[in-house]
Amino acid sequence: MLGACGVSQELYDSRTTELDRCKTELAHTQGDLTGARAEAERQSGAREHAAAVELNYFKLKQDLNATEKQLEELHRARDRAEQRSEVYRNLLTRLKSMIEANTIAVEIRKGKMLVKLGDQILFDPGKTELKADGQAALKAIAAALKEIPDRDFLVAGHTDNVPIKNSPYRSNWDLSAARAVTVVRFLQAEGVDPTHLAAAGYSEFDRLVENESAAERAKNRRIEIVVMPQLDELPSVTLPVEASPGDGGVSAPDAAPAPSAPATAPPLPPAPPRS
Repeated sequence: MLGACGVSQELYDSRTTELDRCKTELAHTQGDLTGARAEAERQSGAREHAAAVELNYFKLKQDLNATEKQLEELHRARDRAEQRSEVYRNLLTRLKSMIEANTIAVEIRKGKMLVKLGDQILFDPGKTELKADGQAALKAIAAALKEIPDRDFLVAGHTDNVPIKNSPYRSNWDLSAARAVTVVRFLQAEGVDPTHLAAAGYSEFDRLVENESAAERAKNRRIEIVVMPQLDELPSVTLPVEASPGDGGVSAPDAAPAPSAPATAPPLPPAPPRS
């Protein structure tokens, strides 16, 4: 029959064998393709898993670095707190007798350590000449301040809200600042380093209590000697990145702005000679 169709038996058998071979190879190839697809999916899942693990690793590393920095900051804060506590304890010890006699007070106000003296021990009303009792108290305070290393001291004058009358000083601003300068000069004469001293007048505007009675006004009239915090005791500030002019780049400021100083009084008249 094949011969009648013009196809030899040999050619037919050859093509049949070739077809069977192709079918077999196709089946094998299909199996390989299925396996390859499975392997690709497995590898893809492995890559995704590896990427997830790597991402989690970097996140944990960042968390660890942040925790280490926080712990380091806590250690520094603890050390600073201990240093402040030691300064505070030393002041309490050195000035114990005057504290117990209610001549002065050592306290923390607005987060700052200070020695407070009422004006009645220091000055007569409207005056800036130091009284004898005030000089004795300031001598003891000066001796204690000289034992505190690497600290600045701000002498702050405060008044009540009664307007100035019959005084060479025009206002409570002038009076509070002049009294602060008088105390600074006395502390300097007692050996406190003047490069660590400053004076400021707050007038009536930083009161402790209301000014509604004589007793309340007396509490507001005072001198405070503030033990200023050191730079490393101040909270850290993250500065914003600023654009550099002209080149479109960015740069950080060279330094943090200095803490703002308290308001100072207008220019003072010459201080009267100390009595």
